[in-house]
Amino acid sequence: MAFKPVTYPSYAKINLFLHITSKRDDGYHNLQTWFQFIDLKDFLYFSFTEDHQINLSSNVNISQKEDNLIYKAALALKPFAKAHTGIDIHIDKNIPMGAGLGGGSSNAATTLIALNTLWQCHLANEQLHKIGRNLGADVPIFLLQQAAWAEGIGEILTPKAYIEQYALIIKPDFHASTQELFNHPLLNKNKALLNHREITNPLAHDNVFLEVIQKLYPKVWQNLQTLPNAQALRLTGSGACFYLLSTDYNQLLQNQKKLEKDVDSWIVKTLNFAPVERCQPLN
Repeated sequence: MAFKPVTYPSYAKINLFLHITSKRDDGYHNLQTWFQFIDLKDFLYFSFTEDHQINLSSNVNISQKEDNLIYKAALALKPFAKAHTGIDIHIDKNIPMGAGLGGGSSNAATTLIALNTLWQCHLANEQLHKIGRNLGADVPIFLLQQAAWAEGIGEILTPKAYIEQYALIIKPDFHASTQELFNHPLLNKNKALLNHREITNPLAHDNVFLEVIQKLYPKVWQNLQTLPNAQALRLTGSGACFYLLSTDYNQLLQNQKKLEKDVDSWIVKTLNFAPVERCQPLN
């Protein structure tokens, strides 16, 4: 018996700034950041199966089941399922991997939200957030589905909107190891605590990983200095993507044209709301 796929979006995020305030006893770091979404997104297609298995496929190479956050999310929900079926999940990837855009965490959150409905789990938001926190520190922001100030390891969220505008996302051809970045002696892990009620302009605050990226990958940073608005470059998160913000689309287009040909880039819109709702599949 064939089942028609059900489609859900899975949005990317950027960190408008990112501070580390201390290291925790459990090995994680306390941070403060302000998340906003962008309209660059993956699509996840869910189809019921009769084999009671969780099966993954994608248009790109993805990690094996046991290491995949989508699989882990589905596995975590399966005990609560009232609809006792297996599921085929196809991931149409548009968000670059390892870029600090939260693609894996977003996919996990979309899986939790979609299967909570499709499998008739009927879990409350609080229960989904608890499962999400166990999957990864960035999963809760995608479950919240709105821009927010984040503290703790990223799971303590306060909804907080920022101006919606355009963003030029820039992904040079290099991979930044998260562990290497966190262990680098230049990384400032003792930023003073900010009061989110007093912060209206996140761009007045830095991303602590930028100085480390500049040190580890000087040629990448040097090449980006040819951009007309290079002084405004920011990091998407702790990954290997940069971005520029502007209300002027054409200004970002001029910057994009200056990029080297082997550099991937996207001009997108920033979003304060990123609803994970059933949608029409792309043709």
